Amino acid sequence: MEDPDQDMLRELTLKGAKQFRLQLKPMKRVLPIPDVIFCSPLTRSIQTAELVWQNWPTADLELIADLHLLEDPHRLVEYISFLPQEGTYCFVGHEPHFSSVIGALLGLHPEHDFLRFKKGGYLMLEGSFWEGFMMTVFLPPLAIRALTHD
Repeated sequence: MEDPDQDMLRELTLKGAKQFRLQLKPMKRVLPIPDVIFCSPLTRSIQTAELVWQNWPTADLELIADLHLLEDPHRLVEYISFLPQEGTYCFVGHEPHFSSVIGALLGLHPEHDFLRFKKGGYLMLEGSFWEGFMMTVFLPPLAIRALTHD
């Protein structure tokens, strides 16, 4: 098993950065401009968030110190509940934390793997914490790669 401290420091690979840049081009056409880009303190998450920010430089870039904590994804759910309803937010993190958070926001049972979010994928939720969320965009990496070869 990988040392958690080493995982925190692992960088985004050159290949991963190149693929992500290519994927951002078609995504800019369909995704709304974020007001804030949140990221975990993992080195590769910060690097990925910076790539997102380069495409939407009017957004604020903010680090959430405990976004990387895998043992309790409900911390992010709680954090989201306090965000202003009218904003558009982008979150950059990693698995399995994100799938758990998304599942909780969509009201899925926490003990089942109904939703798996693959690295390099995009997901958009619309709604609010108190009124409920609806998944409006879910693109796994394979679909995004198909869009980049149009």
